[in-house]
Formats: sequence, C-alpha cells, structure tokens
Amino acid sequence: MKVIWISSECPYPANTGGRIVVMKRLEYFSQSNEIYFFCVVDNDDEYKYRTDLLKYCKEVHFYKRNKGIALFKLIKGPFVCVSRWIASMKKDIDVCFEREKIDWVIVEFPQMLGNISREILNSNKLILSQHNIEYATLNNLAKSITNPLKRAIYNVEAKRLYHFEARCYREMTIKLFTFVSIKDKAFFERKFSKFNTLLVPVGTEIHKYKENKDSCSIISYFGKMSYPPNAEAAIWFSKQVFPLVQKEIPESKFYIIGKDPSKELVNLSENNPNIVVTGTVDSIDGYYEHTDLVVIPLTHGGGVKVKVLEALGHGKLVVSTIKGIEGTTFRNGEELLTSESAEEFACICINILQNLSYYERVRRCGYENVQKNFTWKAVVEKFELELNKLKL
Repeated sequence: MKVIWISSECPYPANTGGRIVVMKRLEYFSQSNEIYFFCVVDNDDEYKYRTDLLKYCKEVHFYKRNKGIALFKLIKGPFVCVSRWIASMKKDIDVCFEREKIDWVIVEFPQMLGNISREILNSNKLILSQHNIEYATLNNLAKSITNPLKRAIYNVEAKRLYHFEARCYREMTIKLFTFVSIKDKAFFERKFSKFNTLLVPVGTEIHKYKENKDSCSIISYFGKMSYPPNAEAAIWFSKQVFPLVQKEIPESKFYIIGKDPSKELVNLSENNPNIVVTGTVDSIDGYYEHTDLVVIPLTHGGGVKVKVLEALGHGKLVVSTIKGIEGTTFRNGEELLTSESAEEFACICINILQNLSYYERVRRCGYENVQKNFTWKAVVEKFELELNKLKL
C-alpha cells in the first residue's frame, strides 16, 4: 500500500508516549508499505531528524509550526489546531495524493484535519488516528494546572476543540477512526454516534526477562515531566508516598526519569538525596535495568499510558492508580497492582521491595500478557490487515 501519514509533531526522537506510538507504527508499517510522511515541527533544530525518518519513509516533509497566530486565524478554530494548519503543507499533500495514487491518508490527531483538502475528504480514503479524546484530554489537563489564568485558557481551548471536532465528524467523510484505548473508543461511539471505529492498541518492545534480585530498593517513574499530569504524579508520590516507604526501607531510592523537569521537581532531590531527578536521558533501558519497581501514580490525563506497556515489556512489576491503567484490560492482582490512597500505595511498595519473589506470579503474568498480545509487530500487522480488508 501507498500511504500518506500526517503527524502533529516530529516523532523522532521517540522520547514521549505520543512520539513512541507514531514512531513504532512508522517503523513496522514501513516494512511492507510505502509511507509519504508529512509533519509539523516546533523549531528549526528538528529538521535534522529528517534523515532518521527517511529510514522508514519514502518521503519526509517538515513544516514549521506557526505559534504567532494572528487573531483572525483564531476565529477559524482553537490555537492547538490553527497553529498547525499550513497552506504549503496542504498543497504538498494534495500533490502527493494525486502523483502517487495513494491508498490511504492517515492523520494523527483531529487537530491536523485543517490540512486536508476537499478532494481527499471526498476520496473515502481518510483515516483519523485519535489516540485520545482530544478535547477531553485538554479538560483533564486543565484540572492539573494550578495557575488560574492558564487553567482558564485550557478550559476555553477544550470547549473550542470540542465544537471543532463535532463539526468535523458531522461534515467530513472519514473512513475509519482508530483509538488506543477501549474506554475512549466506547466514549466516542456514544458521544458522536460514529461506529466505523477500530482499536489499535499501544504496543511495546519485549526485553529479556530477568530473575528476581536478592536486594530490592529502587523505585522508578518514567514520563515527560513538562506534561502537568506526570509532574503532579511525581510530586504526589515524592511527598505523600515515598516518605512512608523510606521510613521502613531507609536505603530505598525514587528515580524520576523524564525530560524537562520543573524547578519544583528538581528541588525534590535537593531536599531528599534519595530522590533522583534525571532530566533528559540518552536511553531509559539502563534505568529499567536497575529498577525493582515501576510506579504510575497518575490522577489526570487521557488515553492509554505507553509507560504501562513499556514497564511490563521490561519485565517490571507495576503499581499504578486506576487512572494510570485506564483504557486497558490489565487486572489488579493479575498483571499488575493498583492503589489509590498514599498509605495503601506505600504499603504495597514496601511489601514488594521486602519480598519481590512473593509477587513473581503477577510480574510474570504481566510480562507474558504483553509478549503475547501487545508487541508493536503484532499490533501493526493487525492494523495493516484491517486496512487491506477495507480496500476490498
């Protein structure tokens, strides 16, 4: 198949959940298909990644995002959309569509629909990759923001995005909507009465399963720390949970691993030397190697969290809030463990670090589940199969 693939950001380097999803889809889909990739970049420095993407794509086209949007453009749609609508991009996509006799046009996120021409909309070849319910994600994001003005801006953007999405789904011919979350897929079907939907779950790479260590003391949390729900989760665990763990296991350490930590996060390690805030790292594999327990203490955010699959694929035991595993089929006490209160969360962490072998069945079950059902190869192959069926 020949596919135009349109993204709202450069997926390389794959150092956030959304980028990992897009990059892995490109990597595996390109093995038997031709991809013409179009994406928006935030700054000139990202142009250097074009060479990396050409390993997987027949063509790669970058366009600079216009953050200095004029007021009249904001009348057309919310900032998260219009700042990514680029006339030259729309024109180039049309040229490629005609020249290459494209089979499908895959658009990552509804924000990018403003770059799709009427000709492509009428072709019945448009696939919208939703990832999350985008306007609901903005609403959830607003809840984790403490600055009143910024929170208000996010709430307004969420309402405008909802109206934009609703209009698109009424007026546009979209062949297929894909989702990474079971919950988001069901919500979308109820909310917009659209049932041409498909679950394309998040996948992971499978790493070698390691035997239990004799001594366990390292707890880790992975995520992009400029994302407010991630920062909020790291701060909550550091202040409410980890002190209880440290009281029982003084040698325990909590690693916060992710790019762009705020000053408040960095200060956590200054106040407690057993909390390590890494900032950007070249590779997370080494940190997983030394981690005994992965925590996901999220209370806000949308969609399936890539970090859940990633941790299980590394053969790590996971303790999460319910929110952290939302949209998945993982079961408490089977593939991972869940908790809501700080006291219960701490108690589970202490029990695990003191007797990891007791939880071996849970750890093994989580690993085998993702090995069987959630490898990127299997996920993308199933998606490709569905696209071939749609062509018939």
